[in-house]
Amino acid sequence: MNESVKILKEALLTEKATMLSANLNQYVFSVFPKATRTNIKNAVEKTFGVSVIKVNTLTQKPKSKRDRMRRGKLGRTSLSKKAIITLKAGDSIDLA
Repeated sequence: MNESVKILKEALLTEKATMLSANLNQYVFSVFPKATRTNIKNAVEKTFGVSVIKVNTLTQKPKSKRDRMRRGKLGRTSLSKKAIITLKAGDSIDLA
């Protein structure tokens, strides 16, 4: 996993993520599920030119759901992984 384009999918701009970026200098990204913390750190530093202090990750496991269009057969939601990145004081990322 060397390409930062494949690791970082998108920046999540939710209400909670906006409060984290304004108050604690933390940014939330949706990332590739098999990416490690060091891969994520290197990708953010290379893409945005900032220094990363800490990376927290969380994996949202898929849920089983019934699909009404396929006569009640079981389906699954997709696996997703988020990364909360803490930046060094003075650094910022312009996501707007």
